[in-house]
Amino acid sequence: MMTNPFASIPDHGSRKPMLSDESLFDSDGEETIVFYTPSAQWIASRMDLIIAVAAGGFLLIAWALSQAGGPIPLRNLFTLLAFSVAGIPAIESVWEKLRSFRIDIDLLMLLGAVLAAYINQPFEGALLLFLFAISGALESYAVRRTQSAIVSLRELAPKFAAVFEGESTRQVPLRQVAVGARILVRPGEKVPLDGAVIAGSSSLNEAAITGESMPRARAKGDQVLAGTQNLNGRLEVIVTKLAADTTLARIVDLVTAASHKPARAQRLIDRIGPTYSIVVIMAALVVGGVSAMVFDIATNEATSRGIAVLIVASPCALIIATPVAYLAAIASAARSGVLVKGSADMEAIAHAGAVVFDKTGTLTTGTIKLTDIAPLEGLANQDAIRFAGAIEQSSTHPLATAVMNYATDAGVLVPAVSDFVLSPGEGASATVEGKSVWIGKPELGFKRLSQSDASTASDQTETFRKVGKTVAVLVVDNHAALFAFEDTLRDKSRDCIDNLRRQGVKRIEMLTGDHSIVAERVAKTLALDGFRAELLPDEKLEAVESLQRDYGNVVVVGDGINDAPALAHADIGIAMGKGGTDVAMDAADVVLMNDRIESVAWLHRHGTRTASIVKQNLTFAILVISVLSIFAAMGRIPLPLAVIGHEGSTVLVCINALRLLRS
Repeated sequence: MMTNPFASIPDHGSRKPMLSDESLFDSDGEETIVFYTPSAQWIASRMDLIIAVAAGGFLLIAWALSQAGGPIPLRNLFTLLAFSVAGIPAIESVWEKLRSFRIDIDLLMLLGAVLAAYINQPFEGALLLFLFAISGALESYAVRRTQSAIVSLRELAPKFAAVFEGESTRQVPLRQVAVGARILVRPGEKVPLDGAVIAGSSSLNEAAITGESMPRARAKGDQVLAGTQNLNGRLEVIVTKLAADTTLARIVDLVTAASHKPARAQRLIDRIGPTYSIVVIMAALVVGGVSAMVFDIATNEATSRGIAVLIVASPCALIIATPVAYLAAIASAARSGVLVKGSADMEAIAHAGAVVFDKTGTLTTGTIKLTDIAPLEGLANQDAIRFAGAIEQSSTHPLATAVMNYATDAGVLVPAVSDFVLSPGEGASATVEGKSVWIGKPELGFKRLSQSDASTASDQTETFRKVGKTVAVLVVDNHAALFAFEDTLRDKSRDCIDNLRRQGVKRIEMLTGDHSIVAERVAKTLALDGFRAELLPDEKLEAVESLQRDYGNVVVVGDGINDAPALAHADIGIAMGKGGTDVAMDAADVVLMNDRIESVAWLHRHGTRTASIVKQNLTFAILVISVLSIFAAMGRIPLPLAVIGHEGSTVLVCINALRLLRS
């Protein structure tokens, strides 16, 4: 059922699931989400597409029979079926509003269709109702996105924590874990609650929460966040926040709150609709009454004038052509690998004052690569990668993966190792071809070198770090080599930003949880207007709100769970499809299924063209309604011609809208 068929933008907020305060946990401590939805309305929204398809099928059969000269009774039967089926959403909407003593443009649409049938134009009336049913079906696609996003967020954290009881552990539901409890996080597990490490060391993948591209070493005294992945070490953690207060729980709350924001255009339509409907109905009554009483016109002729005014003033061109334009634009975008979830999203992209990019996985590929090998004197480049590959083949660390990928691409065969020892957060050692080999953090590696070699290696390490690269040191007996890693930029990132700037976007920034040095390098390379680094999800949201105050509509482009609140709160959120998380894609309004960053600039250009065609349609429709209404009131337009003019203007604006399919 269409919430307001006059609107060119479906109402995305009328049937969204609402979350209770106890949305994360049930009474037994199990994590759950409780949704309170108007069930009848929710079920009815799922029937919109079925109704539209059925009505369209009946219309198609009626048209085919007409073209083939089929039996008139059979044509009329299928036209009546189409009229009846397509009218279900409109009748339901009008009935609900009339019960609440509300009159709006839904009533005009229904009256227009009925009157079209009254003057022996039932096919046109059925077509009108069918197009409204199609517009209503578009609503149901985006309504349930918040629900799936929050379910995915919940799954980031485990349902239980391993709580110490003496020297043994017991699995305890998260809600029952108190602040101050001591918990165990094993290698490969996710951290269940925010806390501080009190024993052990490891590397944690924090990309889901902070956007940090490199795993971070965590040892005694360091903070850990719920939902982050423990890669390779055993950690004992003291809980510092209850389950409902963790960073992950705050992300759930932020996504839920932001996703309920109403569209500005929808608020405007809601204000105009009832007044316009009443004015048109009163105008039709006045024209019919005045014509009969003042100008002494026959009752039938006066009635025809009133009906003609009601038909031509019914804003069908306004109602139908605008959603058709957005539907054509959305279909065209889908063919280009850009999934736009609703008309309001296509509208918002055209008015973007600022575009904000996440870094890792968005402007960059999200894949760590070995970019530089700098052997010190006495160790050849080929030997450095051989020894590094030998020791790293036994590790699952992302930097180890980058070393192995480099060795494979270079065709280097790595030898076998013995006595392999892994020290989480520090490095790894082994014996390779009779030599003692170690690779790990630079500061620890320098201690294994002579003073002069350590000084040289330290200077080179700082050089790499100044350009935002991560460094590891390989030590082979008394010789060493430096390995520099970075998350490489996407090929079209600079082109995308340049195109957005040429297309009139006033501000282009980067928001990232990564280090300031790395962020600064990327921002300078891409000539961004600014960047903000080392941000947590709620800080990204605050940055978006600040930009909205200064620049109006803000577009956020991201791929990670940490981007979800900002994506949901932005006027338009765009998620990377291939490398992005399910949470980011559900929270976003647009998904780049092709994962091409340049599609952001294309979508902005496409949205701008769509807005231009919508403006053309609105201008033309308003002009036709105004002119036809004047002539209908004067009795200069017979009833059949009024229908032809009314339906003809609708067809013309639809044809204009369908030009967007050629984009």
